Amino acid sequence: MERKKMLKVVSSAMALTMLLAGCSSASNKSASQGAVEFKTSVDNGGTAIQDGKLKVGILSGDPLTGMFNPVFYLQATDYYVMEDTMAGTFSTDEAYRLKQDVDDDPVKFHLDKDKKEVTLTVNKDLKWSNGKDVTADDIIATYNLMGNKAYTDNVRYTDEFEVIEGMKDYHDGKASSISGITKKDDKTVVIKYTEIKPSLLWGSGFISTFLNKDQVEAASKDFSKFSEAELNTKPLSYGPYYFDKVVNGESVLAKANPYFYKKDDVKIKEIEYKVVSPAQASAVIKNGEIDYMKSLTTGVYEGVKDAKNGAVLGQPDFYMSYVGFKLGKYDKEKGESVVDPNAKAADVRVRQAFGYAVDWDQINEKIYKGLRFTATDSGLYPPRRGPMFYNKDGKKFTKDVEKAKKLLDEAGLKDTDGDGLREDKNGKKLTFNFAIRNVGQDFDQTLADTFIKSWKEVGLDVQLVDGKLMSPKDWSQRVTADDPNIDIFQGAWGLGSNPNPSGLIGPTSPLNYTRYTSDTLTKNLEALSSQDMFDDEKLKAAYRKFDTDFANEVPWLPFSWSTEMTWVNKRIKNLDLNKMNLGEQKLYQLELTSDTGAK
Repeated sequence: MERKKMLKVVSSAMALTMLLAGCSSASNKSASQGAVEFKTSVDNGGTAIQDGKLKVGILSGDPLTGMFNPVFYLQATDYYVMEDTMAGTFSTDEAYRLKQDVDDDPVKFHLDKDKKEVTLTVNKDLKWSNGKDVTADDIIATYNLMGNKAYTDNVRYTDEFEVIEGMKDYHDGKASSISGITKKDDKTVVIKYTEIKPSLLWGSGFISTFLNKDQVEAASKDFSKFSEAELNTKPLSYGPYYFDKVVNGESVLAKANPYFYKKDDVKIKEIEYKVVSPAQASAVIKNGEIDYMKSLTTGVYEGVKDAKNGAVLGQPDFYMSYVGFKLGKYDKEKGESVVDPNAKAADVRVRQAFGYAVDWDQINEKIYKGLRFTATDSGLYPPRRGPMFYNKDGKKFTKDVEKAKKLLDEAGLKDTDGDGLREDKNGKKLTFNFAIRNVGQDFDQTLADTFIKSWKEVGLDVQLVDGKLMSPKDWSQRVTADDPNIDIFQGAWGLGSNPNPSGLIGPTSPLNYTRYTSDTLTKNLEALSSQDMFDDEKLKAAYRKFDTDFANEVPWLPFSWSTEMTWVNKRIKNLDLNKMNLGEQKLYQLELTSDTGAK
């Protein structure tokens, strides 16, 4: 897969990572519905030079951690260095599913649903950056490391992998090998599953990049020193580049892999990755020090949008923010969410009223300067997911004060003492405690104040938890622990390529921060994993039903989708985001037209 199924979670300080994959947009205009329109491609013309060095900026206030392992990395910034240099083994379609039987891939993927088997065939020309062949043993070693009982710090291993026959016994130390993974020959591995779910095609219970067997075995000798092993600091690569020089926390120089099986397609001989802080990014870009930078923030965009030495391209992102209600608690012993019928927002009409009290479009246009746009339905399927999942006719909350007041009246929340604020059904004072973070943006307080003022307009008394914005760490700890002093909270997710939402809102998921579940949603989630979902029409209908039902039950209020902005310096001859999303244009295929970046 071009990108892995987990990239970082934006909603808290947790180190969960969620892999992303790309999708296409038919036109040269972004599909964003925000006020700002972006091009998705640029053609600067010019004559390509030979042996140029592409300079890629990684926008981050934190240094690289330096764990350059495409399977077990811990930070998204480290993965940004790997995704176009040494990660990615399988082609994906427009819905981000694994393509079958692509002979030209580094490893060919074939699924036999009847036999419940996946066959992986290594390309005969695939070699490591030390010149040795990539073999079936490398694939098996990677799976062995994934399930290794001694690797107790492994955050990648989940019960998703236990659909592989024998994986649980191996992970529990009851078996010396994974019985369901067999070597057919030096280039072929067969993986036997206990059941085949459609989510397998999105990488569930599946590894999408492989590690070198010798480096795995060396690193596995002492897991207390795992992060120091060459598997992570100087990994071998079968991708277009290998890491030649690493400056701790600051930069990485990647050089073309002389043994890459498509080395004639590599136009860029060197790529230098450099961490750039948000405060310095605008100046660095304008000075021509960076050719390419993804995920620009609003502040950086404002600083470079009129720059003459390049262009900002944009497309809808895999991101959604929301306002969630605390509707229960997570029972650790049972391993599931338990809904509280007495939660302050237990009545769906109250939750709907919160939604109708806010002008979501105005917040996204004014506070986020048109770079975000109002999410619809559940909010989990932004336009970037493509037509199979994104509902262009999805419903969203629009401000309707009278409707909000009527819903609250019907729910029994009325102002009984004449102070303009509503009491609960028993006539007692009702205050909703709101957890919202200080994420370092100059509009953080304005955003919180706007929400609170909107809700007060319909008689809802909402106060900030502890009377102030929360630090991301405090927010994370208290929201995940179901702090009883939190009734509503504002969060966000960086969404993964797997569209199945069970990991975020399922009844057993610790990440289901609203702690809401219902028979209807549980049945929907079960349907999404059924064998019927190998039929695209049934798949689309099932996801549409879930999306609608979730929106009707309102565990959270979808807030915004965002625009992913990418800086492209003029010395890059041409770049098309849509083609890059589909794998039709690779970073190594870009061409430079001068030795230095345009200023």
